[in-house]
Amino acid sequence: MAKIKLITTIKNRKEHFLQSFPFLVSQYGSAYELVLVDYHSNDGLQDVLQREVEFREPSFSPYLKAIYCIRLLKDYKFNLKKARNLGTSHFSVKNQIYAFTDIDTFLGMNYIHSWSEKVRKNETFVATRIQDTKAALPRRIRPEVNAGNFLLYSDDFRAIGGHDESMLKWGGGDDDLFHRLKLKGLREINPYGENDALQYSIIHGDELRLKFLETPEKANKEKAFAKIYSNDVFKNDDCKFLNIEYTSTISRLETLYSVLSYSI
Repeated sequence: MAKIKLITTIKNRKEHFLQSFPFLVSQYGSAYELVLVDYHSNDGLQDVLQREVEFREPSFSPYLKAIYCIRLLKDYKFNLKKARNLGTSHFSVKNQIYAFTDIDTFLGMNYIHSWSEKVRKNETFVATRIQDTKAALPRRIRPEVNAGNFLLYSDDFRAIGGHDESMLKWGGGDDDLFHRLKLKGLREINPYGENDALQYSIIHGDELRLKFLETPEKANKEKAFAKIYSNDVFKNDDCKFLNIEYTSTISRLETLYSVLSYSI
């Protein structure tokens, strides 16, 4: 059975972490590991992280097998694509399911169990959106349902080169990844609506999204999708944050919690 890694990234979102962490550690029905990528937060996140782990351990799901923190050691401006690639770089690339979520998202208790069952290596991936058609660009199911949540096999993520780290503006990164997965031959699976999405977001403005970005600018939707759909190559070869030899020099993997006799 594939191991499931629930991966979320953080850059100066301590308050969102405190709100969403109880949902991240209470997934029920499938064994999983939680991976927190701290992209060098400067808001006191590390001061509360271990404290929250210790405080909430008695209420952890019996299906939670480990909590890891990948700490970026250099204070870079935030890039979600690099951060997500970094979240996978310290682990095995074979037979894992990556479940990506955002730190401002609340997960239903059976989110991982329900959606991981629909992911098949070399066949399917899950994207939380209304899928693109000839008549319209992809769009959110509802404003409060996080479009940044998706699940796929690690083998497929690596085969396409992960996220395109050259996309510095906010917006389009997930859609680029989904497009390349489909170029590889995978089929996209989506929730029918907000109820079976099994997650929802803390609603907030673009100011918070853009504040710490390398390029604090929102991508133009029409131009971004025109560029994405004009691409006919699934493999992206220029992603340094997928390379452990690179990421091990600028980041550190720490185990915050682990069930006895369980290892990565």
